[in-house]
Amino acid sequence: MAEVKNSILITGANGFLGSRLFRKFLEEGFTVYAGVRKSADLSPLEGLKVEYRFGDITSPDSLPDMVKNVDYIIHSAGLVKAKKKRSFFDVNERGTVNLFEAIANHNPGVKKVVYISSTAASGPSKNGLPVCETDSPHPITTYGRSKLAGEKVALSYKDKFNVISIRPPGIYGPGDKETFPFFEAVYKRIRPIIGNSKRKLQLIEVDDLCRAIFLAVTKETPSGLICFTAENKAYTMKELINNLGESCNKDGFRLYIPTFLFYIMAFITQGAAFLVGATPMLTKEKADELLASWIVSTENAEKHLGFVSSIDFPSGAKLTYNWYIEQGWLK
Repeated sequence: MAEVKNSILITGANGFLGSRLFRKFLEEGFTVYAGVRKSADLSPLEGLKVEYRFGDITSPDSLPDMVKNVDYIIHSAGLVKAKKKRSFFDVNERGTVNLFEAIANHNPGVKKVVYISSTAASGPSKNGLPVCETDSPHPITTYGRSKLAGEKVALSYKDKFNVISIRPPGIYGPGDKETFPFFEAVYKRIRPIIGNSKRKLQLIEVDDLCRAIFLAVTKETPSGLICFTAENKAYTMKELINNLGESCNKDGFRLYIPTFLFYIMAFITQGAAFLVGATPMLTKEKADELLASWIVSTENAEKHLGFVSSIDFPSGAKLTYNWYIEQGWLK
């Protein structure tokens, strides 16, 4: 097969971020391949001109045909929830090993590979100071440790081809299921404020993140680069919830959930899920993550990618709310 000009493979292209990346690169004139499992839910890609390359990063034999003859690769596939802690490493670390070995053996001339990491890999901020890429990582969750392990695998190939790691914080936007419960609560006139209302968080709207990743693909960057990509403003928990209320144009009852009570809720939810063999929505580790402060420096992304966030949270929340209404998620 002849190489296609400006071709890109996106693993996990059916996911929340992956499907928005797929749209972004189609709009930019790329030939885009969706790297997905045959059993994956492909509904997020409905209505798009999709060329599938089926493969599973946990099955090495399925990967050579997936990674061949493309100019760029974005590794967005990953596991964010699991019943067993080992599963995080099987997918996020070992799966990255399998993918990068396939690239090295079957597409060594790839122009660039972008690994989608997470601020969870670096760990939360301390004493109100932003975390920088040069700081020693201190992930506080199994997910964060597995993403850091995957990032280390990806960057170990920096001398074989150009590799860059993007570390986004919490992502929200049209189609997001993770932040939807907060929108739903505010829509029903409840404003849940969890833990310390003054702790600060940095987020990024999904299409703003896609723009950052597009720049990471197309800009000349040093191999081995790590970049936090976030809105360049941090908000207190109280400000975020108030902005959600304003996006919905609804006032509501402020429900303060103290730290100890939120941990009790997490233990109950985790225990109940274990008893029925389900994947828990809220765990003790997830509570640790939600109750921490997440502030990062965006200087590296501005310096190397030319990326400065263009969608602030009030605007992004309104865009997201409108999408939920249009799609019938909020009724």
